[in-house]
Amino acid sequence: MESITAGERENTYRFLASLYLKPPSDFVIAMIKDGSILSAITCEEKGADSSFYSGLAEFVKNAAERPGLKDELETEHSALFVLPSGVLPHEAVYLDRDQRLGGRVTMNVRQFYETAGMEITDSCIEMPDHIGMELEFMGFLCKLEKEFWDKAAISSLQKCIAFQKVFLNEHLSKWAYQCCGKVIESSTSGFYKAIAHLTMEFMKSEEEYVSELYTKTGKEGEEVCETSA
Repeated sequence: MESITAGERENTYRFLASLYLKPPSDFVIAMIKDGSILSAITCEEKGADSSFYSGLAEFVKNAAERPGLKDELETEHSALFVLPSGVLPHEAVYLDRDQRLGGRVTMNVRQFYETAGMEITDSCIEMPDHIGMELEFMGFLCKLEKEFWDKAAISSLQKCIAFQKVFLNEHLSKWAYQCCGKVIESSTSGFYKAIAHLTMEFMKSEEEYVSELYTKTGKEGEEVCETSA
């Protein structure tokens, strides 16, 4: 059961990461237009009180009649996440007193990735503390977790879950909510508003789930993922 859940969590993290890192692909645009993107969301995220699901459903309802949808979302993605007048989706902007990109906060995140074994290729143009990169890293950890469940590699599993818990507590959860709030305030379409709501709702469930999983599997391995302040 936990292995299956880890795979589902990986998919959600990577899906969200892709939407922050790049404009929606042709595949995602097609999913929006035919409505299949709605069925791709897990049942838990379709609750009656879900701001994400209701917002996305409304956006999808009108998407088929918008021939310029791809260009529209590409333009908004640039306005939100690329231009300096946008949201600036980097941890350093929210947690570094001087808001210095590439400084101490950014380097701490990179060090965390390297300690966990995630390699950042030279072709990657985003800084390590971009929200898309941090979500991608959590997806990477979920992939490892699934492999460790399947292999019953208990010690490695415990360390992997410890990495997840510490990274959420010390990095992603400290700033992503504020960043998503700015996306909701700044977005001109229902799509990115909905994605920001989904990110916040998913992270709330993740914080609870990972904490419970950490307690369940034991605390061994916590020391390997301590990060410098």
